[in-house]
Amino acid sequence: MSSTSRRHRGRRRGGSRRSASLRGQANKPTPPCEVCNEPIKDISTAIAKPDSSLPIHFECALDIVSKELNPRDDEKIIYLGKGSFAAVKLEAYRRKRLIVRSQVDWENTENRGDWRIGLKTSIL
Repeated sequence: MSSTSRRHRGRRRGGSRRSASLRGQANKPTPPCEVCNEPIKDISTAIAKPDSSLPIHFECALDIVSKELNPRDDEKIIYLGKGSFAAVKLEAYRRKRLIVRSQVDWENTENRGDWRIGLKTSIL
């Protein structure tokens, strides 16, 4: 084998590869965010609004939670997972310890939106 064929072994010829999140997404409609009315381009990053279970941008949810929790100067709002946000001490956060001052359970885990069911089947 020549040295040039070794360098190119396994590489795909042609244009650049589309990312995994864009494959098969060309014809799918993008629902609007209920908070800002902008389209949600990547539905896998959306989070359900508590009162309606409709998808909204994660950043919109973070803005609403930060206004609700009103973090102090030495605190940071973080996402804990499973639809929960918390205000934690910044100093402890930097040391990878969590001292939670207050917590908000944002998503209703019992009332899942239909958009989540469709998302689950499209990923598989």
